[in-house]
Amino acid sequence: MIKQIIVVSDGKSNKGPNPSEMAELAFKKGIRVNTIGIIDNCDESSILELESIAEKGGGICELTKLDNLSETLSKVTVQSIYQTIEEVVSNQLKSIINEELDEIRPDVRQRIIDMMGKIGDETPLKCLILLDTSGSMRDKIDISKKSIYELLLFLEERSGENQIGVIRYPGLDGDYQLLCNFTDDLSTLRKQISHIEVGGITPTGSAIKGAIDIFEGDDEEYLIKSHVV
Repeated sequence: MIKQIIVVSDGKSNKGPNPSEMAELAFKKGIRVNTIGIIDNCDESSILELESIAEKGGGICELTKLDNLSETLSKVTVQSIYQTIEEVVSNQLKSIINEELDEIRPDVRQRIIDMMGKIGDETPLKCLILLDTSGSMRDKIDISKKSIYELLLFLEERSGENQIGVIRYPGLDGDYQLLCNFTDDLSTLRKQISHIEVGGITPTGSAIKGAIDIFEGDDEEYLIKSHVV
C-alpha cells in the first residue's frame, strides 16, 4: 500500500504547528508528503515553505500555473508512486547484494526498472489531497475541484486499487475538515466536494497532522475488520 498526501496551496501557513515538522512526522510513519504550489500571485516565502514541506516529507514539490493544475496533480501522484517503489527496491537490493540500483549491470538494471514499473502500476494507492481553501483561493477553487475529479479519472488507468480522500483547510468549524473519505467512486467524490466555501486563514501544519490521524484511524479500522471472525 502506497500512502501519500498532496498539499495544494497558493500561500504560506499562518496558524498551527510547523508544516515541515508535520510532514517529517508523516514520512516517518510511511506517508509521503508532496506539495503543489499554484504560483499565480504566490510569493517567494510561500514557495520556500512548500519546498521545505516536500523535502521533509520525502516527496515532490511542483510549482504550476492554475491552468496546468490538473496535469501537475496527476504528474506528482505518479512520480511519487514510482519514487516510493524505487526506494523500497533499492533498499532491498542494498540489503541482499550490497549494491545500489545504479551500480548494477545495465541489462540487469533495466529488468529491475521494468519490474518496478509493473509493481508501481499494481500497488494499491491511498491519497489524501489537502486543499487550501483560504481567502486567496477564491478564484482558484473551481479549477482545483475539477483537477481532483480528473485525477481520479486518470488513476483509473492503473490496475491497482486507487482511493482518494479530500481535506479542506481551514474547515468550517476548525483548522481542517475531511470533505470526502477515501473513495474510488467519482460520483461520491463529486457529491462530497461539490460545494466548498472559501475564506479564512492557512493552517497547513494542522491539516497535515489531521491527515496523519485519518490515515492511522483508517489503518486501525482495517486491522479490526481483517481480524473479525
